[in-house]
Amino acid sequence: MGTLAAYAMVGSSGRSAAAMAAVTNDAGAGAAGAGAPAANLPVKRFHIGAGPLDEAIKDYEQVTGLKVNVTLPSGTLSGFQTHGVNGLHTEEEGLRLLLEGTGLSYAAQDASTMVVGLRYSDSVNVTSSGLADAVSMTKFSQPLIDTPQTVEVVPQFVLHDEGNSTLRDALRNVPGISMAAGESGAQGDNLTIRGFTARNDIFLDGIRDFGSYYRDSFNFDQVEVLEGPAGVQFGRGATGGVINQESKVPELQKFVNVQTQFGTDATRRITADINEPLTDVGHGGSAFRLNAVGQEGGVAGRPHAEIRRFGIAPSVSFGLNSTTPFTISYFHYTESDTPDYGLPWLLNGVAPGPIRHNYYGFPDQNYLRTNDDILTAKVSHAFGENVSLHSIARWANYPRQAQITEPQICSNAALSVPVGGVVASLPTNAANPSLPCTYTPATDPATIAVNRNQLQIKSVEGDLWDQTELTARFKVLGMRNDFDGGVEGGQEVSNPIRTSYTIKGVNTVPSTNLLHPNAADSFGGTGYITTVVHTKSQTAGIYFVDTVHLGNLFELSGGVRWDYFDTVFNSYQPVAPPAGGTVSAPIGPISRLDKQPSYRAAFVYKPTKHGSVYFDYGTSFDPAAESLSLSVPTAASSLAPEKNETYEAGAKYSLLHERLLLDGAWFRTEKDNAKETDPTNSNNIVNSGNQLVKGVQFSMVGRLPQGTDVVLGYAYLDSAVISSKYYPTSVGYQLANVPKQTFNAFITQRLPLRLSAGLGGNYVASRTASSTVPFVPTGYAPNPNGPGYVVTSVAMKQVPGYWVFNAMMRRPVTDRLELQANVYNLLNRFYIDQPHPSHLIPGAGLSALIGVNFKF
Repeated sequence: MGTLAAYAMVGSSGRSAAAMAAVTNDAGAGAAGAGAPAANLPVKRFHIGAGPLDEAIKDYEQVTGLKVNVTLPSGTLSGFQTHGVNGLHTEEEGLRLLLEGTGLSYAAQDASTMVVGLRYSDSVNVTSSGLADAVSMTKFSQPLIDTPQTVEVVPQFVLHDEGNSTLRDALRNVPGISMAAGESGAQGDNLTIRGFTARNDIFLDGIRDFGSYYRDSFNFDQVEVLEGPAGVQFGRGATGGVINQESKVPELQKFVNVQTQFGTDATRRITADINEPLTDVGHGGSAFRLNAVGQEGGVAGRPHAEIRRFGIAPSVSFGLNSTTPFTISYFHYTESDTPDYGLPWLLNGVAPGPIRHNYYGFPDQNYLRTNDDILTAKVSHAFGENVSLHSIARWANYPRQAQITEPQICSNAALSVPVGGVVASLPTNAANPSLPCTYTPATDPATIAVNRNQLQIKSVEGDLWDQTELTARFKVLGMRNDFDGGVEGGQEVSNPIRTSYTIKGVNTVPSTNLLHPNAADSFGGTGYITTVVHTKSQTAGIYFVDTVHLGNLFELSGGVRWDYFDTVFNSYQPVAPPAGGTVSAPIGPISRLDKQPSYRAAFVYKPTKHGSVYFDYGTSFDPAAESLSLSVPTAASSLAPEKNETYEAGAKYSLLHERLLLDGAWFRTEKDNAKETDPTNSNNIVNSGNQLVKGVQFSMVGRLPQGTDVVLGYAYLDSAVISSKYYPTSVGYQLANVPKQTFNAFITQRLPLRLSAGLGGNYVASRTASSTVPFVPTGYAPNPNGPGYVVTSVAMKQVPGYWVFNAMMRRPVTDRLELQANVYNLLNRFYIDQPHPSHLIPGAGLSALIGVNFKF
């Protein structure tokens, strides 16, 4: 009692008193109350506050009488921050809690000495502050500071502070990325990187994640975005860059983390992260880890839109401390959402009227269901200190079913026609193309009818893949070489079945009113299957990248890749359609074989060991069947790949003992042979366009002294169509969904009373909806010289830019219990988050999440 009283009096008197402790026996521990350690284990009372880890370890040594040896470079430990440890714990438990969240682990050297160092990983991927130091994939042999490419890593602490639950939310922390709505045949995450679509450039643990689904962050360790040339490492696509989701893996320390969230938008979410060392299994260290998520909820400001998701990701690792670690993991994820394709366009903008909260679909009929299964096995073997072999194999199956209502008013213009030009007819009604669409922004919104276009698809995508890589360090003529080479290949399949509700060109599903849509309307219409497609690709690639160190100041690297991409397309005759229905004729088999090299070269100058200046050049290609979709196979079978060239020059620097990482870059990417579809004949697709994106980018991420965390980024993208055969009036205009400017920031600060607060936001400039038809006619007059109509006015078809602000507050209640609140869209801004040429999805309105985080 006296000890507890003394502890209470001096517990807040400053750092000098932060290490008070009382040794108790098991009886005393039991008297201390709930949460005390198990009987027969000596415990100590810790009161070590949050702050620099080096000071905290000194306090730990004073409390326990143990010696702590740190196996890190001299001077780096001071960069780590600890959340501290309080209460009654064993010596081992106290050290574990002290290191929690730092990326460090511990082990007992003997009865009086503990050793602290980096936890096991395939590669060292944390700096002294817990910031990413290297990407997780062995394709990249150099630390981030020396990698001649813009690499943005969204670390775990950012995901936690912002309360992120999806890949899309995580990517809002990366400049140069913008979100887009899903296409009719591919729902799920859709985005652009540096001006070019990255729909098929999303990877999971280094292997292409081919499925069309909305990715949840419950199993993310970190998210890595590699912007710029990446064709040599990743193969097809990668025009603007790639995204890699790095999964959580088993570790050799025991922990249980459970997070619950309850939202004003009816969100109920729970995640669990359970890690258990398997001390009696195998040799060299084994462990089991289980991550799970369950979520139900809505979308603030969007009635009837609902999210229902469940995921589970068990994994087990063997030989973690051996030369041959092996991990096998399984990922299962289901979603059963009520999707929302938002609001309709009218000519060049959002349809008029107070329609922000309108829902134009059928809540009981619209659905998006996915049921993804991914099985992955990963093994590596170290042949000594300088040579390692890494192999990863995957089987993935991505079934999905979707029926989504797309609200439309007028049909899309086929061409951009300048003022004074003549068009054959007025825009047509979206529900009945035989009728003109006479609506304008001046039309009374109460009189405007909205077509409910049904996008219905059933599909199964699949992936069977293996990649094996060799990493080696050796010297040639006294110069160090870091070599990475690999071979990969496999099979991808896509089997979409599409349904239409159009008879004789007219939608049979009832329309609704723009201002007063009735979500309780009974669904009606004549649906029939229009296409049954089977597409299979067989792919192989071989590559190498070598980095030569010319002393301590210069590095040269170069790489070559060769890809074999063979796709076979078959379209089958559906059953006989109803009278007036149109189905696709059977086509195929039609094949397309691409054999394409990719190249990369880079130069790095290191003025200090904490910084680098670099120049990088790389190529990539996009085959006609890149997404396993040959929508017009007779034309696509003869299309050459689109070819891309990227130049990038940049600099990187780490400050404050690697607590603050800065990088900036100038880049230029040009796409040649861009595919274009003849607006008068959709069967005629040719390689006839050129596109260009150039710009600058800057980012900063840090875990600063005094408990300040910061992530900040800015990108300026100057995009343009530079040549076009079928759309000459588009030359000089922005590419679709490419904002000129993007900005993101989130800053978290530790406050008195053990509080932490965060504030930040995003800015996205205006975006056009189409690269081919960037501006549309908005006014017409009868042609006095013949048939048709003279265009009297035109306007850009684009969505305006927007600012959105978010905030966070967090406070630990005990060393095992933490409360967190996040508020999103603080000003309740109405903005378009995901544009599409035929519909617009607004961002969520003002909402809040209250979370309770448990640690055991």
